[in-house]
Amino acid sequence: MVADPIRCEDITTAILGHIQSENEVIRCAAVRALGCYGTADRRSREVLLGLLRDPDPDVRSDAIEALAPLACRQDAAVILQSLQGDPVREVKLAAIQILVGLQDQSCIPQLRALAKSKCEDAIAWEDEIADWDDWLDVQIAAIAALGSLGVTDSIDDLLAALNDEMGQTLDIPVFRALAQLGKQGLVQLLASVEGGKGLSCQRAADALAEVDPELLRAHLDQLLQAEEVGLRLLGLELLSEDMPQAEDLAVRDPSEHLRCVALRRFAGARPEWVIAALADPSATVQSTALGLLVLPVPDDLGDMLVDNMQAWLQTGDDVLSLASAKLLPKFAANRAVAVLSAFVVDPSWVIEARIAATRSLGGLCDPAVLDILQLLLADRSQQLRLVALHEIRSRALSGDRQALSYLVRAIDGTLLAEDDAVQPLDLGAAADVGMQQQEGSRNIRISEDGDILEAGEEEPDVSGSTLASLQATPLATDEPAVSRSATKKSHRVAVEGPDAVADDLSCAAMAAATGLNAVQIAAAVLDRITAPQDMMRIAVWRLLRADFTTCLETALAAPMALADTVPEVRRNAFAVLVASDQVDKFVLQAIEDSDALLRADAVGHLRGHRLLDFIADPVAGVRQAALTVALNGADADLKAQAIAQVFETGRVDTIGWGLQRSAEMRSQAQLRLADKTVSGRDHFVILDALGTSWLAGDSCRISAYEKLATA
Repeated sequence: MVADPIRCEDITTAILGHIQSENEVIRCAAVRALGCYGTADRRSREVLLGLLRDPDPDVRSDAIEALAPLACRQDAAVILQSLQGDPVREVKLAAIQILVGLQDQSCIPQLRALAKSKCEDAIAWEDEIADWDDWLDVQIAAIAALGSLGVTDSIDDLLAALNDEMGQTLDIPVFRALAQLGKQGLVQLLASVEGGKGLSCQRAADALAEVDPELLRAHLDQLLQAEEVGLRLLGLELLSEDMPQAEDLAVRDPSEHLRCVALRRFAGARPEWVIAALADPSATVQSTALGLLVLPVPDDLGDMLVDNMQAWLQTGDDVLSLASAKLLPKFAANRAVAVLSAFVVDPSWVIEARIAATRSLGGLCDPAVLDILQLLLADRSQQLRLVALHEIRSRALSGDRQALSYLVRAIDGTLLAEDDAVQPLDLGAAADVGMQQQEGSRNIRISEDGDILEAGEEEPDVSGSTLASLQATPLATDEPAVSRSATKKSHRVAVEGPDAVADDLSCAAMAAATGLNAVQIAAAVLDRITAPQDMMRIAVWRLLRADFTTCLETALAAPMALADTVPEVRRNAFAVLVASDQVDKFVLQAIEDSDALLRADAVGHLRGHRLLDFIADPVAGVRQAALTVALNGADADLKAQAIAQVFETGRVDTIGWGLQRSAEMRSQAQLRLADKTVSGRDHFVILDALGTSWLAGDSCRISAYEKLATA
């Protein structure tokens, strides 16, 4: 008979019975369990405080960790003693964390001393081999604690730690601590930025972002005049749009990144800055300004912008072409179809811009767009094909019969021409790989003719794609589009996707067709049900499971698919059998499957004492599925047997999983912990499960079991 659910003090009492065990492994497990289930019991705090003097270091480490949420101000002296007298690094770190949480002031002298030295006369350390690394960790924790406690008197100590010959790694914690120490800390950070260099200077600048903005305001001019871009960005956050420095940052700052940030910040209040930035020498700033424009714009500016965007889509910079691909329909939908259509089919452009143009095309109502989208389904780029499929699907959802027909033909493999169905990989078209150059970095510049340009030497601009040049020489938009290759050599582009484009398209089209529930889709998918490609059959059964479980042909095909070589196909087929009320006929076949996920699904449909066979299954998911059915069922006898078997099996993960979900299991845990006839190993398993330490799955657990086995 399963006991009644237990109260918090009952489980605490059961755990406390093992706190004084002679086996240190059991004591550790009991401490962890107490930290999880005993926090509401007043006895727990006193017990944990006493365990800070336990002879076993692991017990002390677990005890102080469990004590952290329970500690009171009157415990500070005992915690400080652990910091000073316990040689274990983990205990010292936890002690510092608790003292900071208590806002204890009595520990400050010790923390200040630890920030500068090991204090070997007052602090106990472990063996000499490890104590240097231990001190470094404790030193960093002490520095952070001084910042958290707001100890402004410790600034000299922090600077001494920073300047120590062995303190190269302390600049980050020291600067972060200074950022928390008010005006005095801010002054030191600014001095570190101005007088520093390299990485240390950058780290000090980064720490300034954590300073109270109101404190920074007194140093606004200093921030805005700094060479470090990060400092000027901090100053930017303190400006309003009516301050003269704001316009300087948005329009004239040497950093294109900062100009972009300033434009985004002030665009709503100062649209004229956005318009001025359209002629910025940086393509990145120009593209940012394009995205910030608010319609309607003056007619003359609108016409000029449309001409400019058309030029960028033919001969311009990659950044500007991307922005234009996104925004041209917003400014001139009636002029966008032709130029975007020519753009998306040109493989020389970067894939991001072509994708943006495809999405823009998809939002246009022109009937010619659908044919362009269909043409893109044969593109070499898998990513572009997926975007085109998404746009076609959107049209099919709105009732476009032709779009639905394209999806059906993509699924059944009849959409692409023979030459497009398989496109062998061309290694000569591989993408350049490398990190983007940071602003201000030195680049080697090469002319269109392959000549290396000297520093300061400019190559003639033949694109005519900036706003300034268009204002001087307007683009004739009714002329034929200029081929990009005529003005700019094609840069290498990424080749992505498998060679078998038609098969890949078929799988992607089935994914895109999910939710359409069209008869034509069902027919095309069922024709692929015996495809030799594994990915094809997976795509088929994903769609059948999602949309067509009530289809007679699907229900008839599912039993055969239950023997497929691919586990995911079998799992989806089993789900169809469940939905079509055929599960009872095939559940026994499914529970013997080699795939653990399918077995877990099948066990969830078992009833009666057959479930007990899977409580001890080697796979945790299967065990949990069986236990779930037993715990949620109405059969009290079956539930009691399942719980008893879980404890007898001794699987910490499953016991812990059940304890979190079942009051009956926690009641049984209490009874077993109080039963002195139960073995020490079984007590440890229950305590470990109560402590939820089984979630970590670390090597410590293995060694603990080994020690118990030899005890």
